[in-house]
Amino acid sequence: MAIQFNTLFRFAIMSILQQKPLNIVAVSGGLNNPSKTEALVQVILDELGEATPINVHFIKFSEIGNLLGGAIYRNQLPQRVQDDLAAVEAADALIVGTPVYRASFTGLFNHFFDFVEQTALVDVPVLLAASGGSDRHALVLEHQLRPLFSFFQAQTLPIGVYATDKDFTPEYTIHSEFLRDRITLAVARALPILEWAPAKGQRAEVVKEKTQLANQNLGINKQIEQDDVLPSAAVPNLDAAESRLHHKKAPKPQVA
Repeated sequence: MAIQFNTLFRFAIMSILQQKPLNIVAVSGGLNNPSKTEALVQVILDELGEATPINVHFIKFSEIGNLLGGAIYRNQLPQRVQDDLAAVEAADALIVGTPVYRASFTGLFNHFFDFVEQTALVDVPVLLAASGGSDRHALVLEHQLRPLFSFFQAQTLPIGVYATDKDFTPEYTIHSEFLRDRITLAVARALPILEWAPAKGQRAEVVKEKTQLANQNLGINKQIEQDDVLPSAAVPNLDAAESRLHHKKAPKPQVA
C-alpha cells in the first residue's frame, strides 16, 4: 500500500511540474499603434498558449520606443525599460518580432538588445518573426535576426514567421490562412524544445546576479565579462510537435 501511494504521489508531482507555465517574453519592434508586428506576435502567443501553459510579458516598442533613444548606458534607462530587459534575461523563451526598415530590423530594436547581458540568453529558445511590405524582405529572418541571436548563443528555433501587408485586414487582423498555417507549424516545431528545458521557471533566480551587474555597468560600447553561463538542456522529445500538427490537420476524405 505504501509503495502504491509513493508511486501515485511521485506521478502527481511530475504531472504538476510538467504543467508549470513557461515564462515567455514577447518583443515587438513595431513603433506604430496599431501595429502589424504586434498583431503577428500576439497571434503567435495565442497559438502557443493553446498548446502549453504560459505566462507572458509583452514588450511593445510602440509603448517604450521613446524611452530608449537617449541612453548610452543601461543605468540611464528608465526603470520600466530596465525591468523589461530583466524580463528578457530571465525568460524561459523569447518570441521576437520586428518590422523591416531599410532591409533590416529597426534601429531601436537593435539598441534594446545592445543592453541585454551577453551571456544571459545562452541556450534560450527564440522564435523569430518579422513583417514587411513585400515578400522580398522575407530573408530578414535568416540574414539579420538569426545572426543577432546567434551572437547571444541563444537557440533560434528552426522555423520563423514572416508576414506581409497583404496578410492583414485593414483592422490589423490576420486573414491569410497560409500565414496561420505557418504560425501553427512554427509553434509545433518549437514545442519539443520549449517543453524540455530543465531551466523552466528557474532562470529568473539564476540570472538575477547577471542582470544586476548589467544594470550597473553595461553600455552600448561596453560589455561585461561573465565566467558562468546557464547549462545546456537535454535532447527534446518530438512527440509534442507531431501531435500538435496532426491535431490541426483536417482528415482527408475517404475515396470509395
